Amino acid sequence: MKRSNGKKERTRMAFRGLSLVFTFLTVALTALAEQDGAKAFQFVTGTGYYPPQEVAMPGKGIAVQDPNFHTTVTRITDKSDGYTDPGIENEYAKADPENSDGTLVVLRGTDGQWYLYSAVNFQMIRRLEAFDACGQEPEPRWDAWNPKIFYYVCNTELRSYNTDTDASSLVHDFKGDFPSAAFIGTGVEGDASLDRRYWCFMVQDGNYDLLALIVYDKTSDSVVGRYTSGFPGDIDWVSMDMSGNHCIVGCDAYSHALVFSRDFSGSLNLPDGSNAHGDLALSSNGSDVFVYQNFHTDWIAMADMNTGIETPLVEIPFSVNTDIGLHFSGNCSQTPGWVLVSTYGSKNPPSGESHSWMDTQLFMIELKAHPRIWRLAHTHAYTSMDPDGARNYFAEAFASINRAGTKVYFGSNWNKVAGDYVDAYRVELPEGWAGSIP
Repeated sequence: MKRSNGKKERTRMAFRGLSLVFTFLTVALTALAEQDGAKAFQFVTGTGYYPPQEVAMPGKGIAVQDPNFHTTVTRITDKSDGYTDPGIENEYAKADPENSDGTLVVLRGTDGQWYLYSAVNFQMIRRLEAFDACGQEPEPRWDAWNPKIFYYVCNTELRSYNTDTDASSLVHDFKGDFPSAAFIGTGVEGDASLDRRYWCFMVQDGNYDLLALIVYDKTSDSVVGRYTSGFPGDIDWVSMDMSGNHCIVGCDAYSHALVFSRDFSGSLNLPDGSNAHGDLALSSNGSDVFVYQNFHTDWIAMADMNTGIETPLVEIPFSVNTDIGLHFSGNCSQTPGWVLVSTYGSKNPPSGESHSWMDTQLFMIELKAHPRIWRLAHTHAYTSMDPDGARNYFAEAFASINRAGTKVYFGSNWNKVAGDYVDAYRVELPEGWAGSIP
C-alpha cells in the first residue's frame, strides 16, 4: 500500500481551510455590501403628496431615476422588438412574469399574443406559438425552481413548456376526470401554491358554465378536492394560497371572498367588502393572508386565511380624489410581510377634486396595523385624460413584484393617452431593502 505524503496532506488541508475562510469572508462581505447599499438608498416613506415630475419617455433599455422616490426605472420593450399588438406588458398584478433565476420574463401583448423575453438584455426571444391552440387565456406560471419551465392551461389540459426546446408537454388532461369539460382555468387572477404542487381550477363546459371547482395535486397527479354547488353567485376567479392549504374564490355580486380548505371540507367567508381587487401574500410570520381594497370601508386591508380576521392597513384617499383604482401583488414570498400596490386613474381628476398622494404610483405596504409605506415610483400611466373619457384598460399598470422582492414589472403609456398602447417597464429595488426601510 502506498503511504500518503504527510507534508502534502497537511498543505492540502491548510489550503482547504483557507478556501473555506475565504468563502465565508466573501459571503459576509457581500451581505455587508448589500446592507450598506440599502442603507445608502434614500427611502421615501409615508403618505406625503409628491406631484409627478415630467420625465421624458426613455428608450428601450434606458434607465431613468424617479426624481421623487429615487428608484431606477428601465423600459424593457419597444415596438421595434417585433410584437404585433398595440402594446405589451406583464400579464397581471397577481402573476410573477419572471422565472426563478431572474433571466427570463413572459409578457402579454394587448391583443392577446404572448412573448418570451430575456430579463438580462431585454431582447425578445420568441412569440409563444404553443399558446395558439388554446381557447382561453393560457395563464403561464413559472416553475418554483427550474428556470426553464413554466406551466399553462390549454383547453382541458395543464401543460408545461420548456424555454430551451420551445416544446410543451402534458401534465394532466382533466377531460378524463370531467368528460363534458371544455376548459380549465383560474379566471386569469389565480396562481398555484408556491411549490407548484397544488392548483385550484374552475372546470367549465363549452358554454363556460361551471362543472366543478377543484384542487389538483401535481405530485400525486390527482384531483384531491372538488366542489360543485352552493356558490352565492357565478365564480369570477379562483386561486390557491401560497402554502397550498386553501383555495380562495371570488363570486360575482357577492361582497365576501370565500375560502375553502384544500379538500373543500371546510370554508369561511372573508370580511364584507373583501371580494375586490386583491392578492394573496405572506405575513412576516409566514401566515397566508389576502390583501385587498375593502369596497365597504374604503381601506386597504388584509385578512388571515385561517381565521378570516381583518386588519385595516391604509385608508384610500377618496375624499381627495374619487378616481383611484388599485391593484395588488403579493408575490414577494422571499421578503414576507409586504405587498406591492399600484394605482391608476385619469390624468385630470374629477371636477372639484385634486390628485392624492396615492395616485398613479407604485408603493409597498407593510402587512401589519399602522404599517410603514415605502414609495417606489410614479407610473406615468394614465387610463384617460378625464374620468369620463375613453379609457385604456392596459394603462392600469398591473404592477407585479417578483418572488425575490428585487424587481417590479409594470405597463405604462408614459403620458401617451391614446388607444391601447403600453410598453413594459421594470423597477430595480435596492438589495436588502426589507431590513433597511426607516
